Amino acid sequence: MPGVPPFAKSQWPAAVAAASVLTVMVLLLFRAPRPSPAAAPGPVMTAALGNGALDTLLKQEASLNDPTPLFLPTEWNSAPDLPQRELGGAFQGYPDELAFATDKLKLALPPPVAVPASPAEALVSGAPGNPLLGIGRTDASVPVLPVRGAFVEIVATGTGAPVLARALADARPPQAADWQPLEFIVKVDAAGLVGPPVLTSGSGAATVDAYFGGSGGYLAQDLRVGELLNPGFYRISVGP
Repeated sequence: MPGVPPFAKSQWPAAVAAASVLTVMVLLLFRAPRPSPAAAPGPVMTAALGNGALDTLLKQEASLNDPTPLFLPTEWNSAPDLPQRELGGAFQGYPDELAFATDKLKLALPPPVAVPASPAEALVSGAPGNPLLGIGRTDASVPVLPVRGAFVEIVATGTGAPVLARALADARPPQAADWQPLEFIVKVDAAGLVGPPVLTSGSGAATVDAYFGGSGGYLAQDLRVGELLNPGFYRISVGP
């Protein structure tokens, strides 16, 4: 087998050295990055609640909304500084009194109260102490209502305008137990009433209806509505 030339043996160390340098350079390209220095912490900001009055209000509101059961000891329902009474000591403040004199009973009764003899004295006893109370006051004058047998109102049916409202002092309807207002419809022309008043709503008493209505009733003969009213149609209401 032929041998290796001498010049080839002298080139191996140079090739190995060049390969080593190249390998080191390649490894330097893939080195891990250095960690960046940590930033210094900034100042800590604290939130203030405000003035002292607001802080007190918030604390009171928080204590009121506290879900702690009330049967547990708290600063509101327990006071360790109060002196503790002995058992049975609540009824030891009065001395024992085993005998009572029949003529001198020690009963703490209030002074007797004088009962007024009349209602007027009772009102005076409770009146305020103002001596000028009642000066200038007078009794309200109540006018006496005129005596009447009935009251009549006449309204025009076409326009609804009131035509007549009068108390009937001379009316004497039958003394019915209870009668309610009644209504009639009448027609008037130039000569007077056209027929008797027509009853549209009764009073509940036939005698009262007959007294005011009809051709010979109070409206036609005594009040003479045919002479008082102009020609037209009218609604006549009569009440007690």
